[in-house]
Amino acid sequence: MALFKLKKKSADDEILETQEELTSEEVSDVETSENEDAEEVDETVESEESNTEDYIEERDMFDSSDYTRERTVTEYIDEIIDYFTQVDPIKLNMLERGKLAKDEFIEDVKLYIKKNIKDSSIHDEVFKGFSSFVWSYDVLDDLIADDDISDIKVYDHDHIRIKRLGKREASDVVFRSERHYSKFIEHVAIKNKVSISDQNAAQNFVDKESSEDAILRFNITTGFINSSGKPVLHVRKIPKRKLTEEQLIKLGFFDKKTADYLKKRAIEGGGFLLAGKGGSGKTTFINWLIEQLPEDVSGLVIQENEELFSDHPDMAFQHTVMNRGEGKIEYNLGDLARNGLLTDIDYFIIGEIKGAEALFLLNAVYTGAKGWATVHGASATEAMKKLVDYIKYNSDYSQEEALQMLVHLDTIVFMEDFRVKEIAEVTGYDEKIGNLVYKKVL
Repeated sequence: MALFKLKKKSADDEILETQEELTSEEVSDVETSENEDAEEVDETVESEESNTEDYIEERDMFDSSDYTRERTVTEYIDEIIDYFTQVDPIKLNMLERGKLAKDEFIEDVKLYIKKNIKDSSIHDEVFKGFSSFVWSYDVLDDLIADDDISDIKVYDHDHIRIKRLGKREASDVVFRSERHYSKFIEHVAIKNKVSISDQNAAQNFVDKESSEDAILRFNITTGFINSSGKPVLHVRKIPKRKLTEEQLIKLGFFDKKTADYLKKRAIEGGGFLLAGKGGSGKTTFINWLIEQLPEDVSGLVIQENEELFSDHPDMAFQHTVMNRGEGKIEYNLGDLARNGLLTDIDYFIIGEIKGAEALFLLNAVYTGAKGWATVHGASATEAMKKLVDYIKYNSDYSQEEALQMLVHLDTIVFMEDFRVKEIAEVTGYDEKIGNLVYKKVL
């Protein structure tokens, strides 16, 4: 309290120095005011001392526990992240652009940790947390590494859902705070060189490098379009090591008889149309079927996200390049399909049809190539209707004309809950009813 008494004395001195210029009433008012100020200051100090004592008591209660250590480590991790992403982001930006060696950046981070954290016993733990944020996917790493998990959805910092072996469930993984989650979303975008500005509030992209075991397909929508005002993240995992036929049979994807039938149709049939909702197994199906093709055939695969892949010696894979708002370069599925029809191919495969590319699939199968594609649909026959709708929207073909040309797309498979639920063959076109003729196989 001595500091504030000295201030009071100094105020009295000022009053004495100016007293000759003031009336006795004015002096009294000043003294009264000063006394009230001093009382307020004393009360504030007492309150602060009380709060400090409460904090010290609370801190001491946890000082010897693992809780305090964990809290301290996470706080330091956040501080290091803040420093290298906000205070001095130049080196991290240079690293992301390939202008700075990773080893050099690591050395700078470790030096910063050593200088700013006295407790050397937590240095490695803090660096590990920072590294996870920068080079992998932070608190989601364990979920990404879990082979039983196919999908991860983050709705908020403490609201994460997963799909494990086809069943949706809550995850006990959480981000440290809303701020941590927000920074994470921003860094995921930077790491993958995409913009999530208001002009690009819905983005999807693929990371093929971060995980040794899976291709990661990301979908981010920001608070600019989400009613919650918060970003929402969806991660779909596509295993880099394809499931074998034996593994698929064991998982109930199909039985041996169905697998043999499908392999035969891939060689002898005209084409495949895969139908089903998202996550039903369509990508897994085509990835498996590509491996059944002999090496003496040639093919082209075009897709929005790089989910289909193979080591087939005569199979080319291409992906779209989208205009993210800042650049003018764009190659959509239509561009890739148009060019693909000019090349020498036996198989023309489109990852997922959503619009005008349906017309190019039609041209491919009508001119002799074997076309494969996926589409969202509620059944095998409904899938063909959906495909015809896309063709009509983007051409002058009537429904009857489109159906007659699609007769060569003669194997339709409907997927549900990661299994082949329905198979139908197209055996011809009935002019009387103006529709395709189907034969149910499964």
